[in-house]
This record gives sequence, structure tokens and C-alpha cells, in this order.
Amino acid sequence: MLSRVTAFIIALLPSVSPADADYLMHDRHASVVDIALADITLVGRYFEAERTGRGPAILLLHGWSWPENDPSWGMISAAVAFQRAGFTVLVPSMRGWPPSGGEDDCAGKQVEDVLQLLEWLGQQSGVDAGKLFLAGFSQGGQVALLAATHDAPVQALAAFAPVVQPGSWGEDTNVEGIRDYVMEECGGPDGWPLRDVMFRASRVQRPLLLVHGDADRRVPTQQSTRLYQKLTELQRPVTLKLIAGAGHDQDKVLQSQLAIDFFRSIIGTF
Repeated sequence: MLSRVTAFIIALLPSVSPADADYLMHDRHASVVDIALADITLVGRYFEAERTGRGPAILLLHGWSWPENDPSWGMISAAVAFQRAGFTVLVPSMRGWPPSGGEDDCAGKQVEDVLQLLEWLGQQSGVDAGKLFLAGFSQGGQVALLAATHDAPVQALAAFAPVVQPGSWGEDTNVEGIRDYVMEECGGPDGWPLRDVMFRASRVQRPLLLVHGDADRRVPTQQSTRLYQKLTELQRPVTLKLIAGAGHDQDKVLQSQLAIDFFRSIIGTF
């Protein structure tokens, strides 16, 4: 039977399954780590792989959340799935969210943070620095894609319902608040090229898995389909998977097994 503390956590975090919340609460494979970067200390949840020797690792990035929330909690089920598949997993609370602090800048400095986090991850015992992977949901997917355009040292990446073009995102959606967000946190027209994956698409070299709900209205599906078409034209290794009937729903779209199978197709089983 689950403890009252665990049950309370589950009630607050519906995206965490009872089995995974119980696993996190009672198993020592998960720990909290502080990672000091140049101007900020990021806090993350670190899941050691259930294997011996050095092996693959993944940096898993959350999507946007209310500023007072710790969104890394919502990634526990996905992190546990990767861990059980043989990956060491780091789930940071990105710049702008507690307990890391700082300010959300819509994939500005957050991209630089990810490059440093990957360097840190590759230095951990049990991690093969030549077998690093990157994945993210929504804003985390945007950050992952942009990191890839800055030569992130990864074998492949997966982006689930990512923001690709902040400018067109504000035009394509009618969800309240997004237009204000892309004008403010995303820097407005002057700041969009820095945060626009389409603008830097020619620099995406690593195999990429795009997953998006075909009924997504918050981050419209064409954010991924346009990038897929562009990368296909550039003859880049890209795969697109559309989830039928899914909106911007992490529980339906962030299907860890899709990424696990994709990453295994790159480096084989482990």
C-alpha cells in the first residue's frame, strides 16, 4: 500500500503513475543533484541506470509550467521508463523554475545551460560520453532542438510537441497568453531568430525523432510538420510520428518507448 506522502504526491501530480511515484520515494536509484554552471546552479533529478559498466545517458527536458512549480516532477514516469531501459537519466529543473531559480527566457540561455549539462552528464561514472541522448517535451523540445543546432554532443534526439518557430507559434494558436509570451519572454521579432529552429535547420545534423499530437492547438501540429518537411528537403535523418487525436497532452504524447526504440536503432541494444 502506498504511504500517505506518496499518495499526496500522486494527487498533486497526475502525470506520475502510482508505481513510479512509489519507486521514486522508496528506491535509491533516484537522487537530487546540484549542478553549478557559470551564473546559476541548476537542480536536477538523477536516475542511475540499472546495469553495470558505462552505458548510454539521456538529458530529459520538461515543458513550460507555472513559475512556482517544479516541473521536473512531471517527468518522473518518463525518466523511470528510460532508466529501466538501461539509460542513466538527468531531469533538470530548467532556468526559470524552482528549485533552480533564474528567469525563463524561452530557449535563450536555457540552450547554453543544456550544453553544459550534457558535458556534466558525460563526466559521470557509469556514463559513456559517446552515447549521450537528448529529449524534451514542448518548450523542452524547443531547447533540445536548438541545442542540436549548436553541436550538442549527442548521438540522437527526440522532441515531443516542440515549439519550433516562436513567431508563427503566436500566429497559429488562439490559446490565451501565448502571443504575449512570444512577444515578451521570447524577445519579440528581434529575439525570434535566436530561438527559431527553422531558421537554423541546416545545422540539425543528428538523427531526430519528432512526435506531435495531430489535434494539438496549444503548440499546433504544424510546428513539427514544417520542420519535418524542411529537414527532409535538406536530406537530414528525421522521423515524424503523429499521435492520433492527441492535443498538447504530455501523458499521451511523451511516449518514452518511441524514443527508446529510436535511440536503440542508432546504437543498437544495450
